[in-house]
Amino acid sequence: MFKKIRPDRLGVIAGQGNFPLLIAEGARHRGVEVIGFGVRGITSEKIEEICARVHWMGLGQLQRAIDTFHEENLKYAVMAGRFPPTALFKLHKMDRRALRVLTSLGSKQADSLLGRVVQEFASEGIEYIDSSYYLSDMLPKKGVLTNHREPTDQERADVAFGHRIAKEIAGLDIGQTIVVKSQLIVAVEAMEGTDQTILRAGELAGPGTVIIKVSKPRQDRRFDIPVVGITTVKNLVKAQASLLAMSAGETLFFDQEEAIALAEENNICLMAI
Repeated sequence: MFKKIRPDRLGVIAGQGNFPLLIAEGARHRGVEVIGFGVRGITSEKIEEICARVHWMGLGQLQRAIDTFHEENLKYAVMAGRFPPTALFKLHKMDRRALRVLTSLGSKQADSLLGRVVQEFASEGIEYIDSSYYLSDMLPKKGVLTNHREPTDQERADVAFGHRIAKEIAGLDIGQTIVVKSQLIVAVEAMEGTDQTILRAGELAGPGTVIIKVSKPRQDRRFDIPVVGITTVKNLVKAQASLLAMSAGETLFFDQEEAIALAEENNICLMAI
């Protein structure tokens, strides 16, 4: 459990997509001064329209990020948005502190790496908070989310079959999405991310795939939480998928009204399980 905190100033470490923008907006609307930390080519430049100011830096500049938090007198941080895992292959761009963290790890999977980054900040008196703290209304409750599209018996069977397997794979920190068709595993998410997994499954198995996106058994929401939105549904349409199931209360669902409408237009069922 995360303790209830109400910071008046917050550092947002922003990766790809709209997730960090929504956090920054949510915090600002609650009277919080938001300072952004972004990476050119990864973070949306729209972050500058929301934050009081933004510090742009390179991936792997851990010491510079911590120093800037101190200069800004920031005690709380949140991390949101995807950072390309391929950055791990560019060691020459990392500072000494980032390299020390990386080489100290037995496993370089996302949980281990990001958990150690959080520890480094904590050692400097900077606390990471739950990344859904300002977005709790975007965590759907259990049930069918589409208004006019219920799952078929076959789809329910695929979800039941795939859910346990998805949880096992997520627990190994491999990926949080699997694709099933007729109770066969079509695709498993790895470094490529959910969107590419969906599209790859469509190429492999054709129409009618069922996508299951889950939370990890020990999800650390300070730096990692499942996210779906309108882009996810657009890729479901491209792949001619039939259903997307997500973890209820543990998945952030952005652009819900637009995404549900698009799903129904294309006879796709959305549900939280």
